[in-house]
Amino acid sequence: MKAAGERRARCGPSIGHAALRRVALALLVAGCAAAFPCAFAAQIQPPPTAAQRSAAKAAALARDPRLLPSAAKDRWQGFDPDKIAAGDMPAALGDVREALADGDLPLAIAALHAALEAQPDFPPALHQLGVLYFRLQRYGDALVCFQRFLGVAPDRVAETRGLAHALYSLGRYAEARAHYERVVAAAPGDAEARRGLALARYRGGDAEGALADLNAVLESEPDHADAWTWKAQVLLDLDRPEEARVAAERARDLAPWTSRPWFVLSTACTDLGQPKAAQAASERFQRLAEVDQEIRRLEARLEYEPGDLAARRTLVESLASVGDRRSVRTQLARMLQQRPGDVALRIFALDVLDGLGDVEAGGLTARDLERVGAESAAAWKRLEAWYAKVRDRTKQIEAGERWRRLSRP
Repeated sequence: MKAAGERRARCGPSIGHAALRRVALALLVAGCAAAFPCAFAAQIQPPPTAAQRSAAKAAALARDPRLLPSAAKDRWQGFDPDKIAAGDMPAALGDVREALADGDLPLAIAALHAALEAQPDFPPALHQLGVLYFRLQRYGDALVCFQRFLGVAPDRVAETRGLAHALYSLGRYAEARAHYERVVAAAPGDAEARRGLALARYRGGDAEGALADLNAVLESEPDHADAWTWKAQVLLDLDRPEEARVAAERARDLAPWTSRPWFVLSTACTDLGQPKAAQAASERFQRLAEVDQEIRRLEARLEYEPGDLAARRTLVESLASVGDRRSVRTQLARMLQQRPGDVALRIFALDVLDGLGDVEAGGLTARDLERVGAESAAAWKRLEAWYAKVRDRTKQIEAGERWRRLSRP
C-alpha cells in the first residue's frame, strides 16, 4: 500500500491472492489455446504500429470500468476457476498474457477491456484489471473492479484483499479494516491481508490491535521487512522505544536500501538519548529518501512505457546505488530480454553486478556475454577483467587471448 512506505513495484504482487494469480495465469495461457482459430488470421494481419498501440492504451486508460457491459444475472454464480469451460475464455486473454510478459500494463488493460467486452464480468479478467489499476495508482478504478469481482463471485472473498488495499489507499480506513477482517476470516494464512488489517487498525487509533496483527504476520513470515518497520513505528507510538529500536534494526538489516526503517530507527535512538546513532540513521534516511523518490518516478514511467531503455538503465543505476540487488537483477533481466543481441548492454549489466559484488548473477551474465559477444573485442576485454576478479585463471587467460586476437587490425 502506498502509505506503507513501499515502492509501488513491490505493492503490485501483494495485491492478488497467490492461488488466484496462478489460476489467472493458467487461464491466460489457456486463453491462447482458445484463440487458436484466430491464429491464421492474425498471421496475415500486420502487427500494430507503435502509434496504434499508443492509441489503444490511451483509449483504454480513458475508459471508466463502471461502464463495462454486465453479464446476465447469476451468469457466474458458483464460479470455480477449476471448472471454467474453454468457451468461457475470451480470445483477448492471449493479448493480456503477451502484454504482461512485456511489462506493458496499459496495453494489458486495453486487452482486458476487450476480454470483458467479449465475455462480460469474466471473474479472472475483472480481478486482473483491478490489480493493474492498483499498480498504476488508479485506486478508484481498482475498487470498482474488485467490488464487481466480488459481486459476481461472492464466494471468493479470500481473493479480494485488493479491494481492502484500494479502500486503504483512498483513505477509507474503517471500510478497509472491515474488509480486511473479512479476508482474514476467509484466509487466515494471508499475511499481506493481516498486515493491511494491522495498518488499518493503526490508522484508526488501535495501536495495540495493530501490534498484535503485525506480530502474527512476523510469526508466519519472520523476514517481512515492512512488517518489522511498522512494528517499530507502532512500538514508538506505545512509548516503547527500546523495543522499537530492536524492530527497526531488524527491518534495516532485512532491507537496508529502504528509507523508512532508518527514519524509525533515528526516532527511536532520539527517544533513547542516543544522538550519534540517531544522526547517523537520519543521514542515511535522507540519502535513501532522495534516491527512492527518483526510483519511484522511474518505475512509474516504466509502468506506462516499458520499452524506455534509457529510463530502465537509469533505474538500474539508482537501485544499484542503494544496494538493492534483487531489484537490480529484475530490471537487468528485463533490459536483456528487450535487447537479446546487445553486447554493450551486457557489458553494462556485468559492470553493475560487479560493482554490487553479485558474483552469482555476474557469472550468469558473463556466460551470456560470451555467447552474444563471441566476436566482440570489447566483450572479451571486459570478460578478462571479470574472470580475474573472480580468480578463474583459465577463463581469464582465454578471454585475454580472445580480445587481443579480435583487436588486431
